[in-house]
Amino acid sequence: MKTPSAPAASAPADRAKKLERHRRTKHNLPLWLMQPNEQQAIARGRTLMVLSVLSGVKSVKEVIEEQKVSRVLYYQLEDRALNGMLKALSPRVKGGSSEHQELLAARAQIRDLTQRVKHLTQRKRSAERLLRLVIKSNRTGVTTRRRGRPPKILSMTTMPGGD
Repeated sequence: MKTPSAPAASAPADRAKKLERHRRTKHNLPLWLMQPNEQQAIARGRTLMVLSVLSGVKSVKEVIEEQKVSRVLYYQLEDRALNGMLKALSPRVKGGSSEHQELLAARAQIRDLTQRVKHLTQRKRSAERLLRLVIKSNRTGVTTRRRGRPPKILSMTTMPGGD
């Protein structure tokens, strides 16, 4: 009879190794790319590639053949590099970045809207109280003598021959 404990004990270890080998980070990058030295080397290589083309030292065709990347990937990297440079080199407004200013403006707007909601809620409550008072006073109503046309008052002066 075979003992099932021996294969079962080795199976989780193999599975753990397999999961560790294929595990992805939160950025969905392979583990080999997560080492800082390799990341920096790749970034430097791409930077030099884009800058050599932009400066006119090499043509796009030469760089593509050297780096063994597609033409589409090269132009995507070039767009990303130029956008990053524009963002990094744009003049900064005093007090922080534009994102920081947008955040401060949004918080101020939230504060103003919260105060307005509070004020409008108070006005709504007072209007509801006033409406309740009006309804209550209409229920009791002011009673007059009778409904309809008031009766004629007969007097001696209005009767014919009654003088």
